[in-house]
Amino acid sequence: MDTIRIVPLGPVAEAADRLMAPLMVLLSGHVGESPQRTHRWNNTKLRSSDITHLDPFVMVHEKGRQSRARWWGKLPVFHMPVVGWKDYIVLRPVAPEYPWHVGWITDDVIGVSRIEVRGQVRLLIGPGDVTFFGVDHAGAQVAVVKDGEGRLGDGSRFRTVPLL
Repeated sequence: MDTIRIVPLGPVAEAADRLMAPLMVLLSGHVGESPQRTHRWNNTKLRSSDITHLDPFVMVHEKGRQSRARWWGKLPVFHMPVVGWKDYIVLRPVAPEYPWHVGWITDDVIGVSRIEVRGQVRLLIGPGDVTFFGVDHAGAQVAVVKDGEGRLGDGSRFRTVPLL
């Protein structure tokens, strides 16, 4: 069986995440909403050949939204909710009792988050189409479904779901 190798977050990455948390709360601009948790060190880029074994029928395909650009010069503003993308979807694995990792496929990047989540997760949607997939801690594909959608700051029932 083909798998995707997920390198767990180490102590340095976890410490960096904890140090970034107050800044991310400020950048979110929305009190009471779970702040963005994705940082460069939390993701692994993949090649097209790494995902050829994945079943597209257990992925979630999402159309792009009218949204702001991904970069401002060399600054990645798309994951800075106060100035970046605001629309999100909520995904969950079909078997929510198991921890999992979310991955994405766009026209220019394929990646997977090293952050392990349980249950639902919010994911920002930019201007391009994206396909999301799930993998377990061993890198085997797990089926994911869309549970909802929203916009940052909308006060929805999803506001405390982790935002990656």
